Amino acid sequence: MRYVILLSQGPNWREGIVLHNQPYMPEHAVYVQQAFNQEKIILAGPFTDSSGGAIVIDVTLEEAKSFAENDPAVKNGVFVYEIKEWAFKMSKFENIDPGFDQGYIDYKHTIQKELGII
Repeated sequence: MRYVILLSQGPNWREGIVLHNQPYMPEHAVYVQQAFNQEKIILAGPFTDSSGGAIVIDVTLEEAKSFAENDPAVKNGVFVYEIKEWAFKMSKFENIDPGFDQGYIDYKHTIQKELGII
């Protein structure tokens, strides 16, 4: 299963310091790189506003939690994290194309009308 780990500023985030210069960022980068080298990380990187970042990881929920909790930036309070299970429907990496089109809209509208929501 895939999970998205959302990283945001923690209690030890230093105001006025850009993300890549925050404490424990070199250790964080190496930690993520090691998991990437083990083919566990699908995507990872910071948000352009330097408010945090995201990691898409392909492991069990327990492994995702352990990974996040053992991140040096999380352990040292620079980041806090949230994990979301990701039910991806489209992927260029796996060549998954659900083919959404007008037929899908029509089908869903029929169901929504039956539910009385449109």
